[in-house]
Amino acid sequence: MKRFATRTLLTVGAVAALIVAERALERRLTRRVLEATDADLDPLYELPEDATAYDLPAHDGGTIHVVERGTGRPLVLLHGVTLQAEAWAPLLHILGEHFRVVAIDVRGHGLSTPGTEGIGRLRAAADLATLLERLDLHDAIVMGHSMGGMIMGEFCRYHHDVLDERVSGLVFMSTAVADLLLPAVGPMVLAAGGRLVRRVDAGRRVPKVIGDNNRSVLVTRTAFGAHPSGIAVAQAARLGAAVDPRYYLPLWVDLLDYDGESALDTVDLPAMVLVGSRDTLTPVFRARRIAEHLVNGELHVLPDAGHQLLQERPREVAELLLDFERRLPPVPG
Repeated sequence: MKRFATRTLLTVGAVAALIVAERALERRLTRRVLEATDADLDPLYELPEDATAYDLPAHDGGTIHVVERGTGRPLVLLHGVTLQAEAWAPLLHILGEHFRVVAIDVRGHGLSTPGTEGIGRLRAAADLATLLERLDLHDAIVMGHSMGGMIMGEFCRYHHDVLDERVSGLVFMSTAVADLLLPAVGPMVLAAGGRLVRRVDAGRRVPKVIGDNNRSVLVTRTAFGAHPSGIAVAQAARLGAAVDPRYYLPLWVDLLDYDGESALDTVDLPAMVLVGSRDTLTPVFRARRIAEHLVNGELHVLPDAGHQLLQERPREVAELLLDFERRLPPVPG
């Protein structure tokens, strides 16, 4: 009995030591991530002081929070899941002198509020149509990052009249067109996701990957490529932690069965597809697949960049956008 007790104590002690060591390693790695700097980009991660913010009424009684800056051809920006309009701050700085840059909080994020139809990519596609019509935007370029690109796909499918009347070009950034899950595991993952969503609806607690802790910073770091700024990583982690727990899982689950191939096959507008060579969430082969389904799609792979192109490579993205815009028909008047 004494020998068993001794072994138990040694085992407990070893486990405790491993936990302490793991937490110490997390702290060291987190500190290393957050201490990384980028003298060129670090001043750009806060929204410009001259940006304006306001709320638009949505079609179902909710609101769409808008941040915009500049004048010129409209450039409408749709962020990825767990982000907000704030994540586009570098491009609001860089492109506000050339475009009317309009970024929104997709509902379920930030200051936008759900209405009677809830949240999800179909609601967001309708919100994009609402935004273009309420602001009377014409000849716009619409750019979507990750989830934002999927929202664009649904917009092309269900709101082609608004697309034809008000949009001149499309930019798909770090996103996918279909088959986010392998066929062998897709039904199981979707079923598990549905169960978790029902737990949320019932008011029960469910795990959240991104929170306000060191591990969340390290998880967020995996979405970036080589040598990101610590400010950018911290921003993405903070925005992820800010998502209302009621919406966090439903937003993710809503993306898993997305299939936008047939919608893009009918789009003949000029289009650009951007992806980082180190993007592990929506890799290069997914970007290539999008370009193949667009009649006038062109693919650009940014070396050593990850999934967060809007934060880690905004100057290169801006240069590509300016070149893309120069090749579009000029805005009348």
